[in-house]
Amino acid sequence: MAYIVYQDPKYGFSVKLPLWWKNYIVFERTTRVIDAKYGVFFLFKYKGKVYEEALSILVFRKTLKQWIKEGYDESPFVRLAARDGFIYAYALPGELPDEFLKKDKSDYDYKKYGIPIRLLKRMVNVDAPRIVKTFRLK
Repeated sequence: MAYIVYQDPKYGFSVKLPLWWKNYIVFERTTRVIDAKYGVFFLFKYKGKVYEEALSILVFRKTLKQWIKEGYDESPFVRLAARDGFIYAYALPGELPDEFLKKDKSDYDYKKYGIPIRLLKRMVNVDAPRIVKTFRLK
């Protein structure tokens, strides 16, 4: 399978993304993250519009002991690695973007957004679990 490597310039971790993501992803790095010290967000893009993240990788300034004591192992954040007082974790979205809802908000508009919904579901449910298995620290 062809892939592209994302190498983080600040914390040195890397992940391998499927090559087909290149046309559907923009990434954003920020230090303005609730709880975390740093985050990389792989945002879903379709026909020029950027939606929410398909995958987030976060860096927390915590020891493994703090992480466990504070209950993060039971949170939406999934631990990838611990090193030198930092925890590396990932998160996936639990819902599709609100923009994909029908006007009356009763359900998702599969007729209007069928293709982007299928792409994003594949990214989150099929690809992201494979991507996080490629996580490496420098």
